[in-house]
Amino acid sequence: MKLNEKTKIIVFDLYNTLVEIKKPSTFFLRLFKAAKTGFNLDVSSYLNLVMTKDIEELKQVLPPDFEELYAKNKNLLNSELQSIVVYDEVVKTLSHLKQNHQLFLISNLASPYKQPVFDKELHLFFERMIFSCDFGILKPNNSIFKEVENSTKVKPNEILMVGDSYTSDIKGAENMGWNYLRINRKKKNSRIYDIQNLREIEKNLF
Repeated sequence: MKLNEKTKIIVFDLYNTLVEIKKPSTFFLRLFKAAKTGFNLDVSSYLNLVMTKDIEELKQVLPPDFEELYAKNKNLLNSELQSIVVYDEVVKTLSHLKQNHQLFLISNLASPYKQPVFDKELHLFFERMIFSCDFGILKPNNSIFKEVENSTKVKPNEILMVGDSYTSDIKGAENMGWNYLRINRKKKNSRIYDIQNLREIEKNLF
């Protein structure tokens, strides 16, 4: 899949694109299952809330047992965050791409999962980072992608989205008229827009 030769902006997803959780605990889902009433929400509504509000906001809007369970199990969250690693090729590739492109980050995540971006110094590569827990909206909603266009004033076909989720990243980008590549580290390329690692991005640029 050859991309527009005028690609100026490259937008990255975060988890399973740039970084990997080696010891996932599905922390917030675990809290939901431990709650006697499920915080009076269905699991989909709960997870949407978790990823569109800051942790302090969550403690205010969810029943008291959320804060209690969060504190009681925080060691699991800390262990999960400490297990996060950056994929081998990421730093070198971002450094190289940054020489000729503006880089952005858009990620659906719960607020505690922002910290590794700074701990691993990945924030240094990006013009702007847009997190769903701060923005209040999840990919693939058009408005979260529109933030990149509003920040840069470039044309949609001058933007490339790179992420692992077909629904959140690929369909979201397609709906915006952006170019896109799906990173699929576990399988050899099964779609024309699939890549196995970030080094392949430049092969798809003119």
